[in-house]
Amino acid sequence: MTQRYGSTKAKAGVLSVVALVAILMPMWLLLLLWIRHEHALVEQAARNDAMNLATAFSGHVRSVIQYADTLILDLRDDAAHNNPRGFEDFAKRKFSVYGDLVALFGMIDARGRLVYTDHGPVEEPVDLSDREHFRIHRDNPGQDRLYISKPVLGRVSGIWAIQVTRPVFDQGRFAGVFSLSVPVSYFTDFYKQINVGDAGLIALVGLDRAPRAIASGNPLPRKETTLLPADRPYFDRARPDQGFYTGMNVLNDQQSLVAYRRLNDLGLVVLVQLAPADYLAAFKDREQLLVLSAGVVSALLLAVALLGFYAARRHLDNTAALKAAHEKLRQLVSIDLLTGAQSRRAFLEVLDAELMRAHRHRQPLAFLMLDIDHFKRVNDTYGHPVGDVVLKEFVAICRGALRAHDVLGRLGGEEFAALLPHTDADGAVRVAEKLRLAVAEATIATAKGDLRIITSVGVATALPAGDDPEHLLGRADEALYAAKHSGRNRVSVTPAGSVEYV
Repeated sequence: MTQRYGSTKAKAGVLSVVALVAILMPMWLLLLLWIRHEHALVEQAARNDAMNLATAFSGHVRSVIQYADTLILDLRDDAAHNNPRGFEDFAKRKFSVYGDLVALFGMIDARGRLVYTDHGPVEEPVDLSDREHFRIHRDNPGQDRLYISKPVLGRVSGIWAIQVTRPVFDQGRFAGVFSLSVPVSYFTDFYKQINVGDAGLIALVGLDRAPRAIASGNPLPRKETTLLPADRPYFDRARPDQGFYTGMNVLNDQQSLVAYRRLNDLGLVVLVQLAPADYLAAFKDREQLLVLSAGVVSALLLAVALLGFYAARRHLDNTAALKAAHEKLRQLVSIDLLTGAQSRRAFLEVLDAELMRAHRHRQPLAFLMLDIDHFKRVNDTYGHPVGDVVLKEFVAICRGALRAHDVLGRLGGEEFAALLPHTDADGAVRVAEKLRLAVAEATIATAKGDLRIITSVGVATALPAGDDPEHLLGRADEALYAAKHSGRNRVSVTPAGSVEYV
C-alpha cells in the first residue's frame, strides 16, 4: 500500500513537473524572445531619435553660418562703398538685428593687426597674425573663401568663440580679413532644447578632426583640443554624408551610438551621441520587472493574469510617454518627418528671407512648384504605405537633381516646392526639366512592386522690383495649373508679372 502510494505520488509529481515545465518553458521562451525584440525596437528608436536630432542641429548650424556669412558679405560690401563713419553706423544697425549671434566683429589688416571692431577703431591694434583664421587667408591670397575656425579665446572679447572669416581685397590684392566671432555657446545652447540623456552629447567637429563646440549634461574630460581619430566614418568623404557610428567615443570615453551629418560645403560634421546607459535605462527596468514577474508566475501560476495586466499597463504607459517624446521632437525640428524635406512653415520662412536678399542684392530668384501626377491613384491602388514610400523617394530624386544651395520643401500632400537662388527664368526651366526627367526615368521599389511616377512643374521668377511670397506662390501655382491641364508630365512657366492681383 505504501509502495503503491509512493508510486502514485511519484507519478503525480512527474505529471506535475511535466505540466509545469510544459507551461513554463513556452512562457520563458516567449519572454526571452520578447526581450530580444523589445531591445531591437529600442535600439532602432534611439537611432531614429539621434538622426532626427542631428538633422535639426545641422540645420541650426547651417543657418548660423549662413547668417554670419551673409552679415560679413553685407559689411564687406558696405565697407567698400562707405566712409568709416558710415560703415560704423551700418555695422551697428546690423548687430542690433543679429543680437547674440555676434560676440565681436573685427577688421584685421594685411599685417594681422586688429584695427577695427564693432565698437569702433582700435586705439592700440592687437596683433592677430598668429591666428589661424588670419593665416589661412594670408597664405591663400587668391581665394575668396569662407573659413570657420577652431574655438579661440578672444583677446578682445575674452570669450571662447568660433571665427567666421572672409578675406578683404584692395584692387585684387590681399588687404586683410573680416572676422565675425560667434560664441561657442550659440551652438551649444541647442543642447538645452533637446534631451540626449545624462551621458549624451552634441558636438560640432571640423573635417580637420578638431572639435568646434561640444555640449553634454556631464562634465567632459579635457578633450576640446583632442583630434578625433581619422578612421571615423564621418571623416571619410567616400562614405554617405549621414549615418551612424557605434563604439568608444573619444570625446567622453564612453560606449556610444553616434549619428552624424557631414556638411561638406562648410567643412563641418554634426555629431549627436546617445549612451546605451541612457536610452536603454527604461528598457532595463522593464526587463528586470518582467523577469521578476516571470519568476513569481513560475511559483504562483494563479498570479499570471494579474502580473500580465500590470506589465501590459506599464508597457502602454511607456509607449504613451514615447509618443509624447516623439511629438515634442517633431515640434522641435523644422523638417517634414516623412520625406526629410523642409516643412511648410520652415520653407516659407526661407522663401521670405531669400526674396528680401534677392531684392537687396539685385539677384534673380526662381520658384518651382511640383505636384506628383495621379498620386491619389497610387494611394487608392497600392495603399498609403506605398504612397509614403513614393513621397520619400520623390524627395530623394529631387534632391539628387537639385543643387546644393537649392531649398526643397513640402507644402502639403503630394505638393512640393523648390527655391532656386541666383537663378533666372531660363535656368529655372532647365532645372525643372532636369527634375521632371529624373522623376519620369526613376523606378521606385515598393512592397507592391516597382512603380514609376511623373510630375508636373510650375515655374515662376521673382519680380526684379520686389516681390512677396504670396504673389510668387500664386504665379507658380498658376503655372502648375497650366502644366496639369496641358497633359501633365510637363513644365510650364508663368512669366513674371503675367498674373494680376487685386
